[in-house]
Amino acid sequence: MRTYDEISADAEKRSPFSNGTEYEMWAGRGRGCYDCANDDPEAEKFCPILSAALLGVWPKEWLREQHEWTIGDKSGSFERVGECTEFDRRPDDDGGGGGDEPEPDPGPPPVIEGQIDMFEVFADHIADEAAARRPVQALR
Repeated sequence: MRTYDEISADAEKRSPFSNGTEYEMWAGRGRGCYDCANDDPEAEKFCPILSAALLGVWPKEWLREQHEWTIGDKSGSFERVGECTEFDRRPDDDGGGGGDEPEPDPGPPPVIEGQIDMFEVFADHIADEAAARRPVQALR
């Protein structure tokens, strides 16, 4: 993998994401930074591609894809981040697919002495309200 300086030197000088939410959606989609061995905060390993991108450049390692949109009679397209050419799945990461083993059954929720079941408290009131069938008044 190239160094941060090499990546920054030939990257396009514009941000690949319009905001943090767009980055979060891309990074967590299964082949994004959250699943990559090149960026693993637990191992204190930080990806130079991501570092450059978060400082406002579009690295060549992040491929581009066109996204087409249509709303009513208007349509258009925009460029968004596709795949990263340096993506390497973490060996301890199953990519969110659940792996070969099913998730363990958590069992019933714990019962705490004195805990109130809010449905039981309001069940009679809800039933009475439903039975009353009050007419809906129009807004004036």
